[in-house]
Amino acid sequence: MATPHDSHHHESSGFWGCANVFIGAGFAFCALLAGAGLFLGGIFKGTEGKKKPEEAVAPAAAAPAPAAAPAPAAAPAPSPAASASAPAASGDALTVTLRPGSINPISWETLSISAKAGQKVKLTFENKHPTAPLPHNFILGKIGSKQRLIDASNGMMSDMAKWMAAGFIPESPDVIAHTKLVNPGESETIEFTLPAEAGEYPYLCTYPGHAMIMQGVLKAE
Repeated sequence: MATPHDSHHHESSGFWGCANVFIGAGFAFCALLAGAGLFLGGIFKGTEGKKKPEEAVAPAAAAPAPAAAPAPAAAPAPSPAASASAPAASGDALTVTLRPGSINPISWETLSISAKAGQKVKLTFENKHPTAPLPHNFILGKIGSKQRLIDASNGMMSDMAKWMAAGFIPESPDVIAHTKLVNPGESETIEFTLPAEAGEYPYLCTYPGHAMIMQGVLKAE
């Protein structure tokens, strides 16, 4: 026959048995959660570790060095301006153009010509003057002949008709080369070879009254 003590002991044992079951279940649940957390954390870390190399940003490529700009083409050297008194050279020959002076029509526009002794010369006399057109000729004399040619020109005044027909060209061995008497607005080209002797060769117009003023010098070196 059961005693009251036994009943109480039985009830107490049942209560703690149930409590132990619930407490054990709670610990088991917590352990399960902790294990799941560790498991999932390991998966997450493993996945993250695998993705990191893929997500690593490659270093930016160095910008290419700018292409060097092409060097500008060298400008051609400017040609020197032709001097008013310098003739233009064409090969071995010397090309010269003479005109009356623009201010004084009884003078030469070019008072000095430079050449080489023995050089070929192509000379054009353009008898053009805008305000005072006059007839002229070109006479090239030997070295030291200027005064003799001036005297010959002045002597032609004694027979103007005769010398007009001859173009006022002196009959003298001092004349090396000459043009005809060139009328205003006309021109004439002559070619000749300078003597081999270096020096100053006078040129002038031997129309009477002109030779005293219309003078120049060809310097052969």
